[in-house]
Amino acid sequence: MKKIVVLALFSLIGLATMAQSLPINFGIHAGWNDTKISAKHLKVDSHGGYMIGAFARINLGSIYLEPALNFAHKESKINGEIGSIGKFKYSSIDIPVMVGYNILKLPVFKLRGFAGPVASFVTKDLKKDFNTDKMMWNGKIGAGVDVWKVTFDIDYEFGLKKFGDDIKAPKSWNLTLGFKII
Repeated sequence: MKKIVVLALFSLIGLATMAQSLPINFGIHAGWNDTKISAKHLKVDSHGGYMIGAFARINLGSIYLEPALNFAHKESKINGEIGSIGKFKYSSIDIPVMVGYNILKLPVFKLRGFAGPVASFVTKDLKKDFNTDKMMWNGKIGAGVDVWKVTFDIDYEFGLKKFGDDIKAPKSWNLTLGFKII
């Protein structure tokens, strides 16, 4: 057992050393989103949700490709004449594939911009009354800052398809904090 632990430790050190020379980063990230799902005949306000996931960044000079796998929960608040009536809620597995450009690249600091598609697989519907597709396409555009291994992104995500006849495509602002493990 002791030999296996020592072997695993040396393997991890070797992998970390090798990853430093490769142009690939792997990391985890989590964040907050402010989503608005508009509906006909209802007054809907944006409301906060959350996201957690993992990403890979393939660095190709000034350009990079960043696929990710995220779990997201999004909500919008429905208001009536007297106050809050309820919420539109849904959860999804999101797979964004961002293409980015390093605007400013210093040894410990990067400023970058990115855009790309997001495949979103709904895992929990808004309401049983609404017939939503289980798969939606969204677009995303944003900017980010890297300081050492810490990443901070702000982006705008917009749905490319309505949820149904009465519910428009969701729009959200996302703030994400991440850490590059490798």
